[in-house]
Amino acid sequence: FWICFECTGSGVHQVSEGRAFQPYGSALMPLQIPTERMMALPRLHVPMDLGRIVDFPILARCLDVWRSNARNGLPATVDPTEMPLEAIKGISLVDRDGESGEWIVRLASTLMDQGHGQSMSGCVLSQTYRDEDFPGVLERLEAILAAGEPNLARHEFTGSRNRRWAYVRLILPLSSDGVARDRYALLYDPATFGRRIGT
Repeated sequence: FWICFECTGSGVHQVSEGRAFQPYGSALMPLQIPTERMMALPRLHVPMDLGRIVDFPILARCLDVWRSNARNGLPATVDPTEMPLEAIKGISLVDRDGESGEWIVRLASTLMDQGHGQSMSGCVLSQTYRDEDFPGVLERLEAILAAGEPNLARHEFTGSRNRRWAYVRLILPLSSDGVARDRYALLYDPATFGRRIGT
């Protein structure tokens, strides 16, 4: 039910459709220091007022697209061809598995893949966090989706060289039937992803 697109210098092109995906194309920006990898997903979550999205123009344009498609209920997906070209490398799609109830990364963005040093498509969300962190992450996610409103936050993580990094992310709630809160788009801001904190 998802559509996979590839971002190239000439635009965005559909490359596959269905439940299995390949990462976005290779003609995308790497991390500012490509050898640095996430050792664990964010330990620090800093909520941000949605009004501050004007400070992040790429995410702001994505939010406008989502709002235009959500006038009559939550959309089922996001169409990358409607999103800013610069945003494509930061868009991931996650949904709740109907049998296990687990949240699964159905389509991982290039930035997510590069940050982890591997393809994250198909990964179970609970397995990408430390055991002690995930209950809080899940509680926060469920609250965001229950509200049915976009959510902006700043995240920090520790890299493979034991240095701290940060990025701004936007969650856009989605729904398989317009009612169920069982999907979301996770957007990493390309302009802030991969910036170091301190030394």
